[in-house]
Amino acid sequence: MTPSGTRQKPLLNLLLQNEGDVVLARRRSRQIALLLGFDLHDQTRISTAVSEICRSAIMQGSRGRLTFAIDDTDTPFSFVIVVTNKDNALPENRDLLGASKLVDQFDIQGLETGTTITIRKHMAPRLPFTGNEIEQISESLTKIAAVSVIDEVHQQNQEVLLALEELSAKQKLLDQVNAELETKNQNLAKLNREISELNESLESKVLERTNDLLMTNDALKLARDEAIGANRLKVQFVSNMSHELRTPMAGILGLAEMLAHDEDNSELVHELAENIMQAGRDLMHIVNDLLDFSKLESGKLKLDIVPFSVAELVAEVAQSISIPARAKGLTLTIDIEPTMPAILHGDSMRLKHALQNLAQNALKFTDSGKIAFSAFIDSIHNDLHVIRFGMVDTGIGIDNEQQKQIFEPFVQGDGSNTRKYGGTGLGLSIVKQSVAMMNGHVGIKSAPGEGTEIWFTVPLTLDDKDDNRDTLEVDEDES
Repeated sequence: MTPSGTRQKPLLNLLLQNEGDVVLARRRSRQIALLLGFDLHDQTRISTAVSEICRSAIMQGSRGRLTFAIDDTDTPFSFVIVVTNKDNALPENRDLLGASKLVDQFDIQGLETGTTITIRKHMAPRLPFTGNEIEQISESLTKIAAVSVIDEVHQQNQEVLLALEELSAKQKLLDQVNAELETKNQNLAKLNREISELNESLESKVLERTNDLLMTNDALKLARDEAIGANRLKVQFVSNMSHELRTPMAGILGLAEMLAHDEDNSELVHELAENIMQAGRDLMHIVNDLLDFSKLESGKLKLDIVPFSVAELVAEVAQSISIPARAKGLTLTIDIEPTMPAILHGDSMRLKHALQNLAQNALKFTDSGKIAFSAFIDSIHNDLHVIRFGMVDTGIGIDNEQQKQIFEPFVQGDGSNTRKYGGTGLGLSIVKQSVAMMNGHVGIKSAPGEGTEIWFTVPLTLDDKDDNRDTLEVDEDES
């Protein structure tokens, strides 16, 4: 490698690979030194240093290169000899101690490409070479190199051997790469086979699972149809039984009322008749709940939109429980919005039934205190009035967990209530479903021992809308 800032003019390059190359390098260095004007003493020094360095380079590595050049950057000019060994191993300084003392400058440098040894011998200042003179020296060196045919052939053989070694190394590398590629191709082929087998297995499993799902879906569909059919039969059975029970119950209530009002009967008979009438009314209420629930479940219940008075409706419901409420010592109150329209349109029968269910619940679970009825205008949208009906009692109350399911069918706040107070647990469920049919909402606020407030909102109109009127489906037995 040429040091930075120098200008070297090459004269001759030789390959170094064996001892014969060392002899040739020694001979060429003496010949070039002679042409450059060095005396016999310096010629010997230069050739001896070159021989020692080349022999050390061959011993350290497999091959190298020898370069002769002139450096005319500064005066005196220098005869530069560079030996490059492809092995990175640097020779010990003591091994080239003799060579370093034979020249004016000696330098060893380890590089990535190998080890470079550079020696310089100053030329006589009385020999200023021009460019043409250096070319003539190069031509003379070429002629000298061509004088010995054996040397020339030897150098060519060395270059061919070097090329063959490089080609062999590349071939080995290529064989190694091919072997790695072959291994990777085999692995890839194996992976492809595994993926193909996995895909086939997955396709088989997907097909199997799909068939299983289809069979399961068919079974579920069949079970659903059977459940729908069974539920339809159940609803029909409940409806039929409700009608069958209502007919004799109406007769029982009529006969009990006749006994209660017959003046010829004794006081005991009157009392027993009153008890029969009360039990009959309770049983009739249960039958009516079952009938309404079955109709709601089957979707047969329709709305009948009629004009009615909200105030009168609430008063009728309060009046229906006034006697048993008075017997328990309860106070009944009614609070109606002062600006409530005199007439609104909606399903008054459904509303009355919902309020009666709330009233019956309040009466059942309240032993002292009061029951308060209310009706307020929640909001107004054009002629649509959203009315909030409310019922507040001072009864036993229910906790937060029980409130979450109190509107579900056949559910009461506490299982022990069924034994103590009776009932089917359908009342609030019917209220919720009926209010939902009228596009309303139900809410509850309660705490154990602090009573209960239940309300629902229902949209009612000022005007009768014929296009919105639905009729209630009534069976012949009910009529």
